[in-house]
Amino acid sequence: MKGIFVFTTLALILVAGFAFATETGTVQGEYIEARSASVYVGACHFGAEYVEGGKEATLVWNIHEGNWNGVSLNDLTVVAVISAKDNLAIDAKTRKSVLYMDVNTTPEQRAALKNMLTTKRADVLGEVVATQIAPIAFTKKDTKYDVKVGKVLTLSANRYPCANCTQPHQIWYKPLTAIQNAIVGKSEVYRYKDSHLPVTWQQSGAENNVFVGGFSM
Repeated sequence: MKGIFVFTTLALILVAGFAFATETGTVQGEYIEARSASVYVGACHFGAEYVEGGKEATLVWNIHEGNWNGVSLNDLTVVAVISAKDNLAIDAKTRKSVLYMDVNTTPEQRAALKNMLTTKRADVLGEVVATQIAPIAFTKKDTKYDVKVGKVLTLSANRYPCANCTQPHQIWYKPLTAIQNAIVGKSEVYRYKDSHLPVTWQQSGAENNVFVGGFSM
């Protein structure tokens, strides 16, 4: 009986040690999502956009702190651009995405970022068709956000000052991924063009097509 007890104890220690060794860690920060359709708007406008619009989105994870597979991801920003055949709210099967990582990330950080997103957000990204390295600039001042990815993406957004500034019945979409304290916002400039996805857009003028919140994964 004593031998069985010792064996069981050792087995539990080994299992616990293996779980600890493979623990990925927690990554936290701020999240921005810009859609190609208005997320906060009147019913008629929503209905007009729903069928032909909303097929694209830009997702920005600005990491404040955390590590993944033992690699520090503090103060990094990673961006995903997603496209589908139909509105992203109903089409998860045909989604394709491109991941953009900053030129200053190390190979280990790039591998960790890709593993984290394809592990934790595979349903959101769909098929990742390319991973690109480019200069990424993320700035925030009060409620204003500016994101620039090389020459392919420019996003200037301004969120509402509070979560209850909007009418709930006019928020037609949910963020594509779970976030904390989601607040609707406007994109004032939103441009994208790259060869990896068969889409391009150039929007200027305010549209209520943005979600902002916190993330943890």
